[in-house]
Amino acid sequence: MRSSLSCVVLGLLLSSLPASAEYTARAVIKASDRAVLSGEVAASVKSLPLRAGDAFARGDVLVALDCAIYQEQATKVAAELEAARIRRDNASEMDALNSIGELEVALAMSDFAQAQAARNIARLNASRCTIRAPWNGRVVSVLVNEHEVIRQQQELIEVLATEGLEAEVVVPAQWLRWLKPGLPLQLHVESIEAVAQARVIALNPAIDAVSQTLTLRAELIDVGALVPGMSASAVFMPEPEHP
Repeated sequence: MRSSLSCVVLGLLLSSLPASAEYTARAVIKASDRAVLSGEVAASVKSLPLRAGDAFARGDVLVALDCAIYQEQATKVAAELEAARIRRDNASEMDALNSIGELEVALAMSDFAQAQAARNIARLNASRCTIRAPWNGRVVSVLVNEHEVIRQQQELIEVLATEGLEAEVVVPAQWLRWLKPGLPLQLHVESIEAVAQARVIALNPAIDAVSQTLTLRAELIDVGALVPGMSASAVFMPEPEHP
């Protein structure tokens, strides 16, 4: 009951502020992309070139697995595909001379198609032995060690993007009367004494029934020295309301 009454009082105070007043709320800097990457095949860890805190670019190798068996399998399947291609071509030539039945031709075509599929699977497995960065970012934590044998779908490394940072801001529901996407705001980060410019990009459509607050996402226009996890004060300057 006391919490609900406090929320009501807060709402009345905020609604009584002049339109030109500053509105301040707490915010947290977050990465727009963050992921824990897993291994898609069972193999031993061959190389871990990065450690926690290291930066990387899109396409850089994050984890390399020792997949000699998959590479040899790909070579074997490639040879089988070539043999199936020769049988298919021979069957087609014999069919043109009416020297082979339709069933034999169909079987040769089917064998070639199956060999192609097996080749594609072998190539896919071999490509999964190198885990590359999906975007520019930094390493949060490395969850395995070199020479360890991992199982399929085991978590290997956690990474986050360093571009396109966002701020998550919790604001009173009463602010919905002037909050809208595109509205500018400033983020005052106390820990590094910095101010960053941002703009609202999305409002959560659900309001918390107890606290009568909602969250919004703000895109950072200038990232500067900000990193995910920093807290900040979000300062809004709503446009004056005209009668």
